[in-house]
Amino acid sequence: MNLDMRKIIMVNDLMQKTYAYFLTEPMEKYFAENFKPQLAPKDMLEFGLFGGKYMIDCKD
Repeated sequence: MNLDMRKIIMVNDLMQKTYAYFLTEPMEKYFAENFKPQLAPKDMLEFGLFGGKYMIDCKD
């Protein structure tokens, strides 16, 4: 894949400063057919995954 076609994610929070990574694969492309998560990532964080302490400085 051409670098220009990739989406760049910039991270700048208490845990990582000026860190960037590339999304190189389409969402959900490589999940097993029977993979059916019960909760979305947002829901897991709202329920206190990581003891409610991971990424506490993130607003969105």
